[in-house]
Amino acid sequence: MSTTAARTDRILVPLDGSRLAETAIPIAARLAEACGAAITLLHVIEKAAPSSIHGEPHLAKGAEADAYLERLAKRLASGGRTVDYHVHEVPVGDVARSIAGHADEQASDVVVMSTHGAGDLRRGLWGSNAQRVLQICRRPVLLVRTERVPPVPPPFEPATIMVPLDGTVAAEAALPLAAKLARALGAQLRLVMVVPTLETVAGDHQPRATFLPGTTRVLLDVQQEQATAYLEDLAQSLREAGVSSVAEVRRGAPVAELAADAAEHADGLVVAATHGRAGLQAIWSTSVATRLLKRTNAPILLVPIVEPASSPGAAARPAPEALS
Repeated sequence: MSTTAARTDRILVPLDGSRLAETAIPIAARLAEACGAAITLLHVIEKAAPSSIHGEPHLAKGAEADAYLERLAKRLASGGRTVDYHVHEVPVGDVARSIAGHADEQASDVVVMSTHGAGDLRRGLWGSNAQRVLQICRRPVLLVRTERVPPVPPPFEPATIMVPLDGTVAAEAALPLAAKLARALGAQLRLVMVVPTLETVAGDHQPRATFLPGTTRVLLDVQQEQATAYLEDLAQSLREAGVSSVAEVRRGAPVAELAADAAEHADGLVVAATHGRAGLQAIWSTSVATRLLKRTNAPILLVPIVEPASSPGAAARPAPEALS
C-alpha cells in the first residue's frame, strides 16, 4: 500500500454554473495562494441536462459555459493567481467520471468541489456527482458542504486541521498532505483517535462487552493508553518536522466523536484517508470517513489510498521526509 504524494501544484474546481457550486472557489483560491498552486476551472456539458440547477439556468451550451468560466478565471487571476479553464464540450452522461478523468489528464493534485448538504441527504443522496467523484477519482477530493449561498464568502483560514486515525498505516496516508497544508496555512494538526466505551462497542466485540463487561472495560482502557502513546509518537515526529501538532484520544462512538471534535473546532478542516478503489463502493458506504461527511459541515479532504497491483495489502508508513 502506498501513500498519495503530497503535491499541491494544481487544483481542479468543477463548476455547474450555479452560485452554490461557486462556493468552492474561495477555498480553492486560498489553497492555491498558500501552496503556490495553479487553478483549473472545469465545466462538463451534460447529456439531457436539466434546464435549471439550484434555481439557476443550467449551462448546456459550450459557448455560454466558456464565457462563464472565462469571466470567473479573469476575476481569480486578478489576485495574481495562475488560472485557466476548460469546457468539456462533448455531452456526457456520467459527469462525475468525466471530472475524474480530467483530474487525471491534467494531473490535478486536489479536486475542490461543493456538495449540497441537507437537500441531498433528504433525498438519500450525498450529492450524486460528488459521491460518484469520491468513488472513482484517484486524486484527493476536498468537499465543501453548502446549503445556501452566503452573502459574503467567509474567509477560509482553518486554525486546525483534524486527521482522524485508527491505528492503521492506511489511515496515516492522509498525514503527508495534511502536514503540508498545515504548514502552508499556518494551522495546527490535530491527530484524533476514538476508542469506544463499553456502551459504544460495536461489531464482534459486542458479545464480550455484554457478557464480560469488566474485562471489556479494562481492555478498552488499555486500548486508550496505547492510542495515546501511538498518537503522541506521531505528533512528536510531526513537531520535529516543523509541523505544529497535538494528539487527542476521545471515547465513544467513532463517527459521533469525530463529528463532535469537528464542531468544537468549527474553523477547521478535516483531512482523512479513505479507500477509493473502483468497484468497492461498499467500502465508501460504510467507512468512517464517508459517514463523517454526513455529520459535519467542515470542509473535508479525502485522500485515496492507492494499492499497487504488484503488492496488494502491503503496507508502508509515510516516509519521514514526506512529513517535512
